[in-house]
Amino acid sequence: MTTGVTINLRADGGLEPREHPLLPPRPGGALLAIERANVCGSDVHLWRGGHPTLHDCVLGHEFVGRVVDTGGERLYDAWGERLTEGDRLVCSYFRVCGSCAMCRIGRTNLCEVAYASWGRSSLEQPHFRGAFASHYHLHPEQFTVKVPEELPSSLAALANCALAQGLAVVDRIRADVLPGPCLVIGAGALGLSVVAGAPKETSWDVYDRIAGRCANAGLFPNARALDSLPPAGGTLDGNYDVVVVAAGTPEAFETALEQVRPGGQIVMMGIINTRDTDVVSIRPGVLTRKGVTVSSAIRYGVPQLAAAVDLLRGDTPLRRLPLAEFPLDAVTAALAAAERCESGRVSLVPNGELR
Repeated sequence: MTTGVTINLRADGGLEPREHPLLPPRPGGALLAIERANVCGSDVHLWRGGHPTLHDCVLGHEFVGRVVDTGGERLYDAWGERLTEGDRLVCSYFRVCGSCAMCRIGRTNLCEVAYASWGRSSLEQPHFRGAFASHYHLHPEQFTVKVPEELPSSLAALANCALAQGLAVVDRIRADVLPGPCLVIGAGALGLSVVAGAPKETSWDVYDRIAGRCANAGLFPNARALDSLPPAGGTLDGNYDVVVVAAGTPEAFETALEQVRPGGQIVMMGIINTRDTDVVSIRPGVLTRKGVTVSSAIRYGVPQLAAAVDLLRGDTPLRRLPLAEFPLDAVTAALAAAERCESGRVSLVPNGELR
């Protein structure tokens, strides 16, 4: 094969398949064949015009790929495992340069060039820089973890966004409040990954306005699905020591502030849009008088990605999340299914057979 296909989001919101030549990888990089790409909530937001600047770009970032060309170089994953042609891997969807101000102080998740290769038009070489495509060009500054052969791609694709991000959230929760009770707002793969990655003794309530999606929380023995939230009491009261915001709507922060107890913690990860319309009205004094800690979790590190792969090898309830699969040429249907929240996971399978 000398050419591949990308799915591009146009400025008018349409999706356009484009065929491009498969160029050799740059030194230290690799050319991957996409085995499976999940539809993340952020892909749906982009499709619906939810990003202020990204208008012509290849969608997709949560995926597993198989190495097809290393350019003759010896490549290794983040733990020193040799990567050869035919190996499967998951990778960070962002770059870590190692030399910017944030990287030098160890905050690699905030690398200043993190998105330099993400959200690009396929008209720019090397063309394949999004996962809604037949192939993907891995940049040398993206870190990787080799996928063991016994782990099916249908599960491994969860690792490099939803699960690694969920584990990063768990790592940011203060030890004194982690015993709970805890609340996750948003029962998509992102929110349920927090439950999956937390200590088993932590008790979680999981709330989502969409009943069918919320029901997936019942797969987790340490979680309870809620179709409504308990009354928070007075302005300075609350019900939970930890509230994780895994939903993408700004109003979820208002709900979190209502539900968190004095001395508790709110962890933000689902709300990423910064449009002028993405605003809420809060009383800042409530944060002060409740003594609440507000943290955010944006991206993750090597330990979380490696831990995600390890967790998926075990008997995690994430294995039992409902899965809807679509071929690459049915990308519009896949995005629509994800928007309707019809399943726990929605996947595109460009180069292989549906499960």
